[in-house]
Amino acid sequence: MGDANPKRALVTGGTGFVGSHLVELLLRKGYSVRCLVRDPSRLRWIQGRDVQLITGDCTMPETLSSAVKDVSLVFHAAGLTKARRVKEYYEVNHLGTKNVLEACARHNPGISKFILVSSLAAAGPSQDGTPVRDSDSPGPVSDYGKSKLNAEYETARFKDRFPVVILRPSAVYGPRDTDIYEFFRWAAKGLTIEIGGGDRFIEPCYVEDLTTALLLAAERRQRSGSVYFVAENRPYSWSEFMGALLSAGGVKARRITVPYVVAYLLGIASELGSMISGKPALTNRQKVREAIQKYWIGDLSKIEKEIGFIAAYPLDRGLSITWQWYREQGWV
Repeated sequence: MGDANPKRALVTGGTGFVGSHLVELLLRKGYSVRCLVRDPSRLRWIQGRDVQLITGDCTMPETLSSAVKDVSLVFHAAGLTKARRVKEYYEVNHLGTKNVLEACARHNPGISKFILVSSLAAAGPSQDGTPVRDSDSPGPVSDYGKSKLNAEYETARFKDRFPVVILRPSAVYGPRDTDIYEFFRWAAKGLTIEIGGGDRFIEPCYVEDLTTALLLAAERRQRSGSVYFVAENRPYSWSEFMGALLSAGGVKARRITVPYVVAYLLGIASELGSMISGKPALTNRQKVREAIQKYWIGDLSKIEKEIGFIAAYPLDRGLSITWQWYREQGWV
């Protein structure tokens, strides 16, 4: 192990949604936390936290050596969920992961574990409602999912050099999120929007459950290269999810059902708007393609059996906490 502190962890993406919640959990558990940050003047949710800051970027290999040295655990949470151009997914999610792994191998090969925050999107949806298993052949339906799958392949390449673990959370929601937040925002305005074609099913994942799973994966023993799905162990139809969201927020909304063709055209329009504004689109054709899949369900039996993870936040509780936070922050 060399001089690495067994309670020192590196978190990439620590200023983001999942990463900042993970930083807080690690600090509560007595870890010394180091964060790789692109801009020390924009610390967002970790501002004022007792963390060591290393300026760098996972897409710039020359900035990573000081970040990975002398740590025991590496949590790689940096990544893009939306991008202006397709190639950005691969530059950050795929090659960025490759760069961090190579930096670990070169500058700290004795790390006790590398934990990758991947996504259910890397596995792809179930075709028949049977939960997807890690042994199934992946079938991502978007470049986001493909880029995360490539990151998994890179991680697996190092499984014989140091221990690696891959977590595939499903639809992660909670305070600070800006993706699923859009459904809260529209609900607060009295509208819910869904794509026609029948009900679809998801397994939501509250952010605090995900960070708990990440810490369990780091501290428990398992075979290097293990892959785990993370979510509340109960599928919800989209109608159930939206009903729970409205109930938790104490709001009423009119449901608007959009045909697939219209949703696809809206995706194109959003992409064109992104080209003009220079900001990632909130929706696009690929997100529409993900949204129309009938079953986004992963098999949770492995994570329950091997590392003892069971979600502590049922949907109604997680949504209530999230509504409260958005309101306190003035987001809705």
